[in-house]
Amino acid sequence: MNTLLPMTRMLDALAGNLESCNPSDAEAWATPRADILEGEKEYRILMDLPGVLAADLEIAVEGQGLTVKAKRASSVPEGFQLRRHERPGPVSFSRSFSLGVGVDTAAIAAAFADGVLQLTLPKSERSLPRRIEVR
Repeated sequence: MNTLLPMTRMLDALAGNLESCNPSDAEAWATPRADILEGEKEYRILMDLPGVLAADLEIAVEGQGLTVKAKRASSVPEGFQLRRHERPGPVSFSRSFSLGVGVDTAAIAAAFADGVLQLTLPKSERSLPRRIEVR
């Protein structure tokens, strides 16, 4: 009798609850979702990048465009074999954002923690509201 059969059934039953996952849909990860927030003095972009290491991120500003590139490796730990594959394998992506003239591109900052990239884009002085004194 195969002792792995009950374990295989248990894994299949657990994975059956994940039917909405499409194992071949690497494209969904290849364009990660982003939230774009606007504050009084800055914009923020929050992007979920699970499994990405900070060393595998590349962020660049060229003209009025901001580009985020990343890659995520996929590996099976030594001593294990892949029994079910639902997460995309090694993937890489590039996503660009148009900044416009309202962003101070020289002051853009990035932070990456717990799989979330946070880009802070300060508004340029020209785009900030200012009060005009009447004389």
